[in-house]
Amino acid sequence: MASPTSTKLPVGTLLSGKYKITREIGRGGMAAVYEAENIDIGKRIAIKVLAQELTTSMVVVERFFREARAAAAIRSPYICDVYDSGRLENGPPFLVLELLEGESLYERMTKVRYFDIQTTLAIVTQVCRGLTKAHAANIVHRDLKPENIFLGKDEDGQLLAKILDFGLAKFYTPLEGSGGTQQARLTREGAVFGTPAYMSPEQVRGQGAVDHRADLWALACIVYECFTGRTVWQTEQGVAMTFAQIASAQPPDPLVYRPDLPTTFKAWFDKALDRKIEHRFQTAREFAEELSAAFETARPEFSGLFPADQINTMGKTIPAPGPSRPGFTATGNELPMVSLAPPSSTMPGPFASMPPASVRGGPQSEGVASPRGTKSTFEAPPGTLEPLGPGLSQAPPRPKTAALGVVTAVVLVALLGGGYAAWTKFGPDAKGGAGTASSSIPSGSASVTSPQPNASSSVRPASSSSADAANAAPVLPWRPIVAEAQATLAEGDHKGTLKLLKDAFDKGGHGVPRTMLEHVQVAISAAAAKSPCSLTGLARPRSYDLGSAQPRRVPAGRPWIALGPRGPIMTWTDMHEGQEHAYAVALDASMRALSEPIDVTPEGVAVKQPVVMSFDDQLVLLYADGHGTEAGVHARLLDPDGRIGGPLVKISPLRGPSSGTSMQRAADGTFLVAWSAEVDTGGDELFLRRLSAKLEPQGEAVRATDFVPTGPNKPRVRSPMVGIVGDVAHVSFRLERTPSQVAYHMRLPLAEAGKGVEPRKKGDRQDRWIGETIVVNTDKSKADMTGIACTKDACFLVWDGESNSGVSAAYLDAANAQPLWRDKRFSKFGGHPSVGVDAAGNGRIVWFEKGGVMTAPISRDGVKNAAAARIARVSGAQPSPAVIAGKAPGEWLIAWLDFEAGVLEPYAARFVCK
Repeated sequence: MASPTSTKLPVGTLLSGKYKITREIGRGGMAAVYEAENIDIGKRIAIKVLAQELTTSMVVVERFFREARAAAAIRSPYICDVYDSGRLENGPPFLVLELLEGESLYERMTKVRYFDIQTTLAIVTQVCRGLTKAHAANIVHRDLKPENIFLGKDEDGQLLAKILDFGLAKFYTPLEGSGGTQQARLTREGAVFGTPAYMSPEQVRGQGAVDHRADLWALACIVYECFTGRTVWQTEQGVAMTFAQIASAQPPDPLVYRPDLPTTFKAWFDKALDRKIEHRFQTAREFAEELSAAFETARPEFSGLFPADQINTMGKTIPAPGPSRPGFTATGNELPMVSLAPPSSTMPGPFASMPPASVRGGPQSEGVASPRGTKSTFEAPPGTLEPLGPGLSQAPPRPKTAALGVVTAVVLVALLGGGYAAWTKFGPDAKGGAGTASSSIPSGSASVTSPQPNASSSVRPASSSSADAANAAPVLPWRPIVAEAQATLAEGDHKGTLKLLKDAFDKGGHGVPRTMLEHVQVAISAAAAKSPCSLTGLARPRSYDLGSAQPRRVPAGRPWIALGPRGPIMTWTDMHEGQEHAYAVALDASMRALSEPIDVTPEGVAVKQPVVMSFDDQLVLLYADGHGTEAGVHARLLDPDGRIGGPLVKISPLRGPSSGTSMQRAADGTFLVAWSAEVDTGGDELFLRRLSAKLEPQGEAVRATDFVPTGPNKPRVRSPMVGIVGDVAHVSFRLERTPSQVAYHMRLPLAEAGKGVEPRKKGDRQDRWIGETIVVNTDKSKADMTGIACTKDACFLVWDGESNSGVSAAYLDAANAQPLWRDKRFSKFGGHPSVGVDAAGNGRIVWFEKGGVMTAPISRDGVKNAAAARIARVSGAQPSPAVIAGKAPGEWLIAWLDFEAGVLEPYAARFVCK
């Protein structure tokens, strides 16, 4: 195998002016894979970069780009999407891929030995659907193996298998744009490509005419491995012996290792591995249908994928996908849910070993190494849990598969925290509930509580149509238990809460109790370590997936939390009703939702990062909408229950999405609003505007910065935050400008907030701003998120570093732009910090570190590291949490995003610190 690629992209690197690297997922001899963000739309994606040393081979580079062409030609929900491609400045090409969360089939095989029939059929059927689309587009994968089948969940929480890595795919039609000439052959006669254990006889012989039936041979080997826990061929003695077996050895009898399987399966297997290619299954559809028939189950649905006459021509030369080929998209027909339910009493204990919550799975990639038969490099924290499915037993180390040529590297895939071991439909035990959802269960919560007495009938619920009512699911049996657990947690009984959440998880293996269970485990560990902080509340406010027979799961955007006159109010964004809107919900004393989520931006089109803030008895919602006729920065009042309390106020129009908005109230009751917005030159700059105490815009919106480009990319101001001390505003923001990325602090008298920067004169190359503006991270390391919070005398400023990681803080008095002190990297491994203050002037920082939500006090004397505490879990590099002071002394509230069964879910917590 080639040595790991030397191509290395630092965190924060910007590709093509819009893809920002956020972390490395893995690397191997051919490629490195990174997680990244499309900064224009905020979408998380994966970047696959070819090794620098391989760019000199035209053949290798062509195969690399072939992956993009193949995915673009197929377009199937069962195939990993490739969105874009390009080249780095120093030459290596890269692909922009769909970011997947879950685990590969290979990863699952390392955890369990035998798969149950229903699970295997579901995986194989979905793979066959993907292959049907690929083969119809005249594309053969040629390297199908467990590493290239990815297991995730769809929006409904159901098992979803995707085929990865078409880097070796073979096309049978000319490439688009080739002028009608046949594409260059990259596979010459006699060349061997693939992974030995899954190669067909024609591949082993190096026949150039390898077609789609080679994929079916490989899939048959995978089916055998799912059922028996071992590969078809013995691979320990190397490639030559493996090839010899494929060429002439009798295939093994699967019933020797799984005598519980029917003899009809053996007949199916013998046909699937017949060396005479014409005697094998000829299409993926036939392959899947006959496999289901072997187990006397319903034949899988394929009719919606293609017209019948097209299916009959599989394997023949047919036109490539295009406008002339209608019906080339899936119909949305879903497989029945395959339940890998929580273990039964016969399993070794109710819970085994849950994967670490801090690990995110990503897209697999050929060339990213993860040696077969070895454990993942990620280790679960003590006390975490993972149920195994029915019929699954712990697997011994799997044998290594021999490597070969440019295809030898195996894929690194990390398991996403939040419940992928429990492949269960949300509420699989719902049929065990009594009756339909009663009025005692608010559909806006994962818990049971009394409805809000003053709930307004005018509120538009998330699912209010008669069709939804007819489709309502019975009461999920675990929901009352979760509600009781939330109340028990509010009483400070962590062990009692843990027991209740385990009971709730046993009733369906749902992601809600699973994730809450992990949060409480952190609290118990902290209590055992005599932590200065204690978890006293946990909220999971969304309910779209909990109240219908066919739930639709959609990821949420960054949440926020405020303390209203009647209790906490939580907001977030999602697209469960089509367009991205902001939703709000009020929480009770046990952090349970008091109503369904309320759409507080019905006028919105693409609402981003809403912020709700409490000023005495006044709740103000601030947000940016980057699209539509009403694109702009908006504000409105909310009532004490989180409902719309006033008309929409347009603060400023926008040309496109904004990276963030912030506001604070001055001593005279007026407000200062800050946001980033695109300007005529294409970059993003800082803008400000004053509002009256009644949210009426005062004067004009003013441009507060004007930065000069220093490279090919336009400068961009990101994520401004506002604090006010007396009559002085303090604004923090991040400036992205090639090659730097630094944190800034602007000190601005409020009287000058209505004066923008002067128009730039021709030839002027000086940065300009209003007020006093200085660089905070003087070490010039690449800064990421900034946060600011002010007392009546001073402000605390926090930021983190992308390249070296670590969280830093500074103390600002009202009279100076320069900090009185900086505590550089008080947390060396943390990131994404936020800071809040209480009425007494006490400050508190919250950040993410090693899969945990961390907190520490901050004061004029510095950050008290000795009092740092871990209060909850987090999986993935999520946006900074929101943190505010609670009602009681030492009480704090936070809101953050976390993965729950593969979907970004807003959570909130209450904790008390001594």
